[in-house]
Amino acid sequence: MHPFRFHLPTRIVFGSGRLAELSAILPPGDGPALIVTDRNVARRTAAVSTAASSLSGRGTEIFSDVPENPDFECVERGAETARRLGARLVIGIGGGSPMDAAKGIALLGANGTGLGRFLEGAPPENAPLPLVCIPTTAGTGSEVTPYAVFTDMENQAKIGYSHPGLFPAAALVDPELTYSMPVEIAVNTGLDVLSHALESYLSTDAFEMNDVLALHVLDTVLVNLEAAAAKEKEAMDRMAYAAMLAGVAITQSGTILLHIMGYCLTTFHDVPHGRATAALLPAVLDFLRDHSPVQGKIGVLDSLFAPYGGPRSFVEAQGVPTRIASYGVREDELEMYARKVIIKGDVRITPAPVTVRDIEDIYRAAL
Repeated sequence: MHPFRFHLPTRIVFGSGRLAELSAILPPGDGPALIVTDRNVARRTAAVSTAASSLSGRGTEIFSDVPENPDFECVERGAETARRLGARLVIGIGGGSPMDAAKGIALLGANGTGLGRFLEGAPPENAPLPLVCIPTTAGTGSEVTPYAVFTDMENQAKIGYSHPGLFPAAALVDPELTYSMPVEIAVNTGLDVLSHALESYLSTDAFEMNDVLALHVLDTVLVNLEAAAAKEKEAMDRMAYAAMLAGVAITQSGTILLHIMGYCLTTFHDVPHGRATAALLPAVLDFLRDHSPVQGKIGVLDSLFAPYGGPRSFVEAQGVPTRIASYGVREDELEMYARKVIIKGDVRITPAPVTVRDIEDIYRAAL
């Protein structure tokens, strides 16, 4: 068997209506709390107001200026707010962007300015502020991971960061908070769950115990995504569960080439993250069929997708084109994309030897 370590320090509280229990699951301590969210979440759900009420005795403040892809400037402003407040707790409420921003704010809230220095490898002087995450979409799984992704506007790049101190102390997953998602967001985030599970299963860091979780997530998404997009509540509950569990899976074995290739579509053409990875999924799987030694695992994936006509048919049935030219991608961009991708750690754990030319060819096959 493949040797492994499995670490998940986050307390998970799952179930409809569990938001009311927020005050009971907070980490020990008192003092001011900063809620990090975006304006859409505050408008569409009662999550922010309910959380603020639960924290009313702590001097709570709300930072709601998180954009769709949190950049360095957003995180720095949020951290300045946390330091001014004297925050002793950060609560991220929303999709992946507010939760990732909350992680950056928790880091800088305890360590001063300069997000870039940590992304370049400098160790934090102090532990990040304690963090609680409350997802309102069924997608990123950020509520149970030590990962965050930030946008470097100056260099037009998305940069991932990981630190054990960014594991949320608690994840409160209340599926009712996802019911107000627009259909397009339900689809995009659901496809992100699909990619997380598939990639953690194929990763060279995968191991048998984690494979069980990843395959369970894949089956759950394939069965429930379409119904969840149609606002069937039981299916939406299952997608919220799958998103959380996929976060657990990628925490253990990571994401591979597919995810980092999708970032270029998001950075340069504003394609939502889950949609970007799904659009490239068939082409990446085709490459792995021809070049990867894990053909047994690819066969398992093909069997799971077979009732839906295969990966391409499943993705396109969700209204997502798998030809990236439809998102505005041009042939003359592909070499630049490939050079940005090849340097990323996701390539290292992809189960096949990968060159810059291979990446460019995959993009071209998807064009």
